[in-house]
Amino acid sequence: MIKNRRANLILALVIVIYTIGLYLFYFRYVPLVKPFQIALVPILLAILILTAIHSQWGTLLFIFAFPLINSLPYFFGIFENTPHAPTALVLFLFYFLGFLLHKLFYRSTISFKEPISKPLILFSITIFLSGIIAFLRYSNFYPFFSDRIYELTTSTYGVTAGGAIMSIVFFSLNYLTGFAFFFIFLNTVRSRDFIKKTLVILCLSTLISLSFGLFQHLKNMKLGNTPSRFVAGLINATFKDCLSFGGYIAIVAPLLLGVCLAFKGKLRVFSFLMIPLSVYLIFYTGSKSGLLCLLISLLIFSLLSLKVIFSLLKSRYYSLKKIRVSSWVVILLIFAILISVIAFKNYFVQNIKSSITVLRLKDFQAPLKYRIYNLGKLAVLMMKEYPLTGVGVGSYIIEVSNYSTLKKIYVDPESAENYILQVGSELGLVGVILVLWILWEIIKQIRSSYLKIPATDNYKFVLIGAIAGIVSFLLIIQTHTFIGSYEIKYTFWLLVGIVFCLGRPGEGKDEKYKQKPLFNKTQKIISLIVLSLFSAVHLWNSTHSLSLKNRTELLGIKQDFGFYQLEKTNEGREFRWTREYGGLTVKIEKPVIEIPLLASHPDIQQNPVKVKIYLVKNFFKQKKLLDELTLNQSIWKTCEYEVPEEVGQELILLVKVNRTWNPLKSLGTPDPRNLGVAMGKIEFKEKMDP
Repeated sequence: MIKNRRANLILALVIVIYTIGLYLFYFRYVPLVKPFQIALVPILLAILILTAIHSQWGTLLFIFAFPLINSLPYFFGIFENTPHAPTALVLFLFYFLGFLLHKLFYRSTISFKEPISKPLILFSITIFLSGIIAFLRYSNFYPFFSDRIYELTTSTYGVTAGGAIMSIVFFSLNYLTGFAFFFIFLNTVRSRDFIKKTLVILCLSTLISLSFGLFQHLKNMKLGNTPSRFVAGLINATFKDCLSFGGYIAIVAPLLLGVCLAFKGKLRVFSFLMIPLSVYLIFYTGSKSGLLCLLISLLIFSLLSLKVIFSLLKSRYYSLKKIRVSSWVVILLIFAILISVIAFKNYFVQNIKSSITVLRLKDFQAPLKYRIYNLGKLAVLMMKEYPLTGVGVGSYIIEVSNYSTLKKIYVDPESAENYILQVGSELGLVGVILVLWILWEIIKQIRSSYLKIPATDNYKFVLIGAIAGIVSFLLIIQTHTFIGSYEIKYTFWLLVGIVFCLGRPGEGKDEKYKQKPLFNKTQKIISLIVLSLFSAVHLWNSTHSLSLKNRTELLGIKQDFGFYQLEKTNEGREFRWTREYGGLTVKIEKPVIEIPLLASHPDIQQNPVKVKIYLVKNFFKQKKLLDELTLNQSIWKTCEYEVPEEVGQELILLVKVNRTWNPLKSLGTPDPRNLGVAMGKIEFKEKMDP
């Protein structure tokens, strides 16, 4: 009783901390556009409340919603040029909170009895440790070195500390939420009946998405799409982008085929109709790898299914006559589709020939070379320099421009476009080993489930469809990592969950296995040593060669943060507004520095603005306060300071104000910025004016 009470108190504390984190995440990364919030919030509250009340219903709602909700921001003018959290991720975070509340209310436990739990938990801890250290690095080890997180420049491409931290958060959650969904699904499924409900819901969701994709293709490509995609003639249906839509089709299509063969009635008809529609629409996603992986997965499904059918015929469980009778609906549908294709032959053939995907297939060598010799080569270089730990989770996309500058290899900052190279470059050898371990456990379970389910069981076809979909995913991530496409990762882990659930032993057969601890004493010691070594090495690298100080000096990055764009007064004076702070690299040329400042707060006379001016040395390890002044008039004031000891040095000049003002809120002018003080051109001279 005491043990259970303690566990509930710990869970309640976890829920409180998680809720605070979710609140901060939401207001930091989710666009607070009112029409968008009106559409999004009811969905989030529905999945939160439903999951808290009934975890199975909440899980079904999540499976229905995550393929459909990804393009929701586009309907409200929120496109990829506005950095924001993917909607599927936000949906999962509320779903997960509901799951935790359900566990607290109903006092149920979470099981980690499958062997794959070991590498998944260790990999999750590795990601967490790597993310924490990378966060400290890009925040300049706030609160140890800095008094706050400044928007310091982290790469030659100009990515700021805020952008780097966002990359760490999103990349980490891309891994962790996928693992969490897998564990939730395993703990939610209690019977095959629930698996069938899952398949029905997934088919319905996929049908809606495909239908919307067809509407985009035939009627309105702009609706629910990004400007860059519809200009290129690409459709995304309800997904984040066109490549995600193509990847989803490649992964789900074989499962749809398995559902078609496993079940009868309306479910068979719906799942079958979606297959030719999927094949047709993938030509308009521009996904070359998606198309190739779709063909490979369908081939794998066909070979495994034929083996099952031949074994049935050989055992005389089914006669040819019985198979023909049970497949009448499928045969008629195939015949109807063939007639349609013949009738509209020119339309379909010409459209497919002129599709973006086919055109891209004609020139696949250049993109392939770019990924191998540019993105891939730089990933390998990161692995060589930091073999144990990599550069940190979410940091490849930041460091790739730095390596590009150093090695003179042109790249656009993006992911490594190869899953193993992405993991190796960010998490090193430890990460690669754990990923291979996870893959090995999945392969073992695929074999176990395949051997366990007899050919006479209709769910054998569902299993084969899931297996083919998993193979499709494993192939497609060799050319696209889907770091920002959470819906693809959730789809993959859903298929893996189906494979594990179908291969479960019967009731009572695993009771002995359930009582075994997940890690024995030796495994705990080894894991602790490896994770401690990983953390120590990664922390050392982050405070030395990977530190912002080292990168700034090595790459000659000029720190310029907290300022808005350059402006001019009517008299021609150049100046820039700060936010609540502003910093820039200056070289002290002479013993006296002149800094022109202006504060224009409407209430400046009643509430003066306080300004602190610092010279920052050794990348915030030392700060010299030049002055602390009060501005009570909206006029330019030139501040002079003697800095003879700093002559010839490059330092960061930092200006901080005690408050900002917003012209839009205060005066109604069309300027939504939060303004601190205006800083004019900095000058140097030999001595101060008398």
